[in-house]
Amino acid sequence: MDSADAGADIDYLQSIERLAHVVVEEAAQEGWLAFMIDKEVGRTRLQRSINALARELRIVHFDGDGCLGHE
Repeated sequence: MDSADAGADIDYLQSIERLAHVVVEEAAQEGWLAFMIDKEVGRTRLQRSINALARELRIVHFDGDGCLGHE
């Protein structure tokens, strides 16, 4: 893989991460986002999936991993 392909891959992944942050923020605005698994009782499968996405976005990142900072 050359550097142009790697750059395109990073751009794509960053655009997906931006969209994921938007989805999580919308869930928070609707008032049902839950980072704790024990708060998921009564949630739909979609809500549980978005909560899992939110938890994943909160993990510690490292310099140069290509991930976006939370805006």
